[in-house]
Amino acid sequence: MHQAVYEKLKEVARAKGVIHYSQIAPVAGVGPRNLGPILGEICQSEVHQRRPMLGAVVVRKDSHMPGEGFFKGARKLGLFQGSTDKERREFWGQELKKVHGYWSSH
Repeated sequence: MHQAVYEKLKEVARAKGVIHYSQIAPVAGVGPRNLGPILGEICQSEVHQRRPMLGAVVVRKDSHMPGEGFFKGARKLGLFQGSTDKERREFWGQELKKVHGYWSSH
């Protein structure tokens, strides 16, 4: 797992915030479009440890929501089955709330 990215995401979650892909990419040393595997690995690890998907704090500048990779990962992990924008927004909102709640107390 990419430890520097993981630590930055925890910092953002503890502050109950979000971060843009373009802001976290330099921490990873990759372009914003190449963050998928790193964020996917972090989310998978978190879920396996019975924690919410930490990648929920990473959002696009244009939509203020995670990219499609977040939702594909959630489907793979059996956490999300929806397909509409409304279902995506609701799932993400719930997951972000869980992330903020968990990390602000740990």
